[in-house]
This record gives sequence, structure tokens and C-alpha cells, in this order.
Amino acid sequence: MKNKSIISLVLSSLFFIPAYAADDSPIDNHGFYAGAGYGLLNVDGEDDFDEDDNAYNVYIGSQLNEVVSLEAGYIDFGKYGGSNLNTELDGYTLGLNLGLPINDYITLFVNGGYLWWDADINSAAGNGATDGNEFFYGAGASFAISQGWDLKVNYTRFDFNFDEDEIGILSNIDSLDSEIDYASVSVQYTF
Repeated sequence: MKNKSIISLVLSSLFFIPAYAADDSPIDNHGFYAGAGYGLLNVDGEDDFDEDDNAYNVYIGSQLNEVVSLEAGYIDFGKYGGSNLNTELDGYTLGLNLGLPINDYITLFVNGGYLWWDADINSAAGNGATDGNEFFYGAGASFAISQGWDLKVNYTRFDFNFDEDEIGILSNIDSLDSEIDYASVSVQYTF
């Protein structure tokens, strides 16, 4: 069920791509860009960390050449978990995108980088706050919808590992580690 929701979000976004302009001028999306996205989370882990939720992200970047771009952003994973154990999680990202242009309008890409995160953990055993950093990786596609504007669909995996000394009073819980899959749709403008 969860995977169907994520797949449906990504596929349905493709139907909202407007028709390209009638002129044949190529789209030039090199330079600085900014974007915002919204998507679904699929959280897998132990101790009730298994539910669908949503998240949003904002980002800025620089397209260094036709293939490589450097990107920094903020992502708010919101609150997920159950009534006995839940967390609120957000963080900042820095990463690289490697793109493969299919034509002037469509680019496939892979991305990866580093996430610096903060989490507030609430449970029946107590409350705690922690932070950390993890690698992330993903893949997606970008669709030029007009000069400067792109629609992006992206699927990203974040692996969160909590050390016992990071979570204090909550260290008696077997494992808070979780994997978060984030399927998102973003709108991006290149300056």
C-alpha cells in the first residue's frame, strides 16, 4: 500500500507537465537555481517506525555544466511514528547531482550527498533530542516546462543510525534506526 502511494505520486506528476512552447529554441538551464518540493515518506524501522507520512524540502544549487550540479537544501520530515514512540526530524543537505540529458527537455539524474539532521524523540520511556549526519542517495528525472522552469520527480533514500550515547534515556529501546524513502515532486526555477 505504501509503495503504491509513492509510485502514484511520481507517476501522476508526469500528467501535469504542460505542453512545450511552439518555438524550437532550446531550453538553457545552466546557472543558479532554486526549488521547492513536496512528497511522501515511507519509514521502515523497528518499534512502530513504520508509517506513511509527508515532507517538504527547499533547495538552491548551481548547474556547473550539462552533467554536474552542486545543491544545498533543507528538508522537514515532519513527525512520524506511533503513539508510544515518535520523532520529529529535519535537516540540511549538501550534495551533487549527476545528470544525463535525454534531449533538450528531459534529464535523468542520480544524486547523493550528506544530511545533517536534528531529531526530537518522544516515547513512554522519556523524551530526548539528538542530532547526527548521514549519507543519502537517490535518482530522478527533470522535465523542462518552459525557459527557466523545471518539474522534477525524485526518489531519495536516507539511512538514520542512532548511537546509544546520542539518545540518552531512550537507549533502553532496542533500535531507533530507520530507513526513510522520500518520493517527491519539485518545481525549480533557473536564474
